[in-house]
Amino acid sequence: MKITKTNSLSKEEYQELVELLKQCEFHDGFEISASLNLSMIQKGDATHLGFILAREKKELIGFLGLYSFVDPKKIELAGMIHPAFRNQGRFSRLLESAKEMTRARDANEVLFVCPAKSQAAIDIAEKMEATYVFSEFIMEYQEKYHKKYDCLLQNMTIKKADLSEVAIILKLLSEGFEIESTDENVKNLIKRNTLNPGYELFLVHVDNTPIGTITVSDEEGAVYLSAFTINPNHRGKGYGRAILEKIVTDIKVRYPKKAIRLNVDVRNEGAIKLYENTGFRVLDGYEYYLPK
Repeated sequence: MKITKTNSLSKEEYQELVELLKQCEFHDGFEISASLNLSMIQKGDATHLGFILAREKKELIGFLGLYSFVDPKKIELAGMIHPAFRNQGRFSRLLESAKEMTRARDANEVLFVCPAKSQAAIDIAEKMEATYVFSEFIMEYQEKYHKKYDCLLQNMTIKKADLSEVAIILKLLSEGFEIESTDENVKNLIKRNTLNPGYELFLVHVDNTPIGTITVSDEEGAVYLSAFTINPNHRGKGYGRAILEKIVTDIKVRYPKKAIRLNVDVRNEGAIKLYENTGFRVLDGYEYYLPK
């Protein structure tokens, strides 16, 4: 088995990756594409990506991706092996190569991403003596479950953000998530997503005061919602539901053939209830492990 490492894929290599993904998903009977972040592979920059390719007689039979979504020193690993080449120690060799890359990047946190339906991936995590950290649901919008809601919040507006509003978005994210309002990594991510095609960052105002933000990204097979937060002083007043109603309605018009999805921590019961009321249902999930 020949292993190569790179920070970017050619068009030909990307197509090989997609074909390998199809073969794995067909064999396993469940989706793993979300964990591989195909959109980020195409749109991301080399400082936040790393790829390990495994070949047998020039055929791509294995892949392991290294992804840094915000902090370059916090890395997630996700990959796959062709069904015909499993249980032969090949993925372990990819993981050894990943260790070399994470050490070179001076990573201080590495998480191994396991599709919840993949017992093989979970077995690998156990063999690594990795520690379970948390799980996420993938939720998908299904109109038949949507409880219609009348948005009577006339003083609320939603508009696409621009670079001049990066600081405002960063402040809102720091209020909603465990990040510092001065975090340069998050600030740079906001800037990238503001400029990169396929990403839309929205700001929500009430009487000209910014109270919320949400990101919409056009991925390979679905449109994803992320980084959704409301200022604590404006929670419990119907704004979250109203924002989701408007964003979902807009996506259905602009992307009529694409699914609408989001990821949520399984422990976030309040958010899950909000999403369920808006028509989202659990589709799948992922478990995250911290290797030794």
